Amino acid sequence: MIMQKRRLGRTDLHVSVAGFGGIPIIALSREEAEKVVRYAYEQGINYFDTARAYGDSEEKIGAALKNVRDEVVIATKTHQRTKEEAARAGIKQSLRNLQTDRIDLVQLHGIDTEEILKKAMGSEGSLAALEEAKSQGKIGYIGISGHNPYVLEKAIETGKFDTVLVPLNVLERRAAEKLIPYARELDVGIVIMKPLGGCGAPLQYPQWGARFLGKPEQDWPDLSEFIPHFGRDGSERAHRSLRFVLAHNVDTVIPGLRSTAQVDHLVKVAEEFRGLTSEEKRSYRFGQLPPEPFCRECRLCMPCPDGVEIPTILRWANHYTFYNIQEWTRQQYPKLGTKVNSCTECGKCEEECPYHLPVITMLKEAEKRLK
Repeated sequence: MIMQKRRLGRTDLHVSVAGFGGIPIIALSREEAEKVVRYAYEQGINYFDTARAYGDSEEKIGAALKNVRDEVVIATKTHQRTKEEAARAGIKQSLRNLQTDRIDLVQLHGIDTEEILKKAMGSEGSLAALEEAKSQGKIGYIGISGHNPYVLEKAIETGKFDTVLVPLNVLERRAAEKLIPYARELDVGIVIMKPLGGCGAPLQYPQWGARFLGKPEQDWPDLSEFIPHFGRDGSERAHRSLRFVLAHNVDTVIPGLRSTAQVDHLVKVAEEFRGLTSEEKRSYRFGQLPPEPFCRECRLCMPCPDGVEIPTILRWANHYTFYNIQEWTRQQYPKLGTKVNSCTECGKCEEECPYHLPVITMLKEAEKRLK
């Protein structure tokens, strides 16, 4: 089979539906990393995602692809927030690391609050540096990445960004509600990170998850609690998770990869995917979000004057009710330093919530379940 390619939004880039996430190769030697990256290219993957903040990932990807540069799409990110930092320390260093005179896509990295977005888009912000580099032919397109769909919606409506990079997985569906349809409407390219669960989400794939970076096993829930048909085998769970994400109207999906076996697994899933079965749609509750009212974690309610971690608690409440992850969430709640009973009901959270949620009532209901 041949890897399907899709136009990346309004750009002239055509990218493989399965892309290469460049974080895990940090843990590999230079020789091992270059072998995996090159193998991915040979199997039909042409979209490679990295960032200045990912250790030596840029350097390894650049070395592996330098003699096929015109046949691949390289995307990196700048975590700097000012024009001076991004122009001098960011873009120039990325060009050197990637051994190229141009980068196809550079994204503002980790734009998770409106304050950070405003700073990056200001006259002396990092966006100005990217626009300048684009006018000089050093970069082709400008994108934005983050974990907060509410903020990313605000960003793409400005018309300044050609692509958006956001998490989407079976436990993290916020982007599917408004951001993805809105990006489609604006013809903004959609790249999906963390398709297997990502950092902080209670999913574990023995050969895919935390071991990517050599970290010890984390405190995950009992697998039997979470959508039982996903199975206990790591490969099966990765397979099903990737299918869930591929069923959405997105351009490319970039799980982190660190071995040729993982590349083979990803390519096989992508090449064979023709849509979810009726049983999968039912089991995954495809197209569904937690019932209203539910928190979208825009975090405009934070910081809470009483120190209550409102978005975290309400996320766990969704895990408890919508995903039936009950034992694990009950284990997590006592670990919080400040519980719901510290809330003085000042009402600030409800005043700030753009979705007009009854936050205080929702917190009380969450505590009943999680205590």
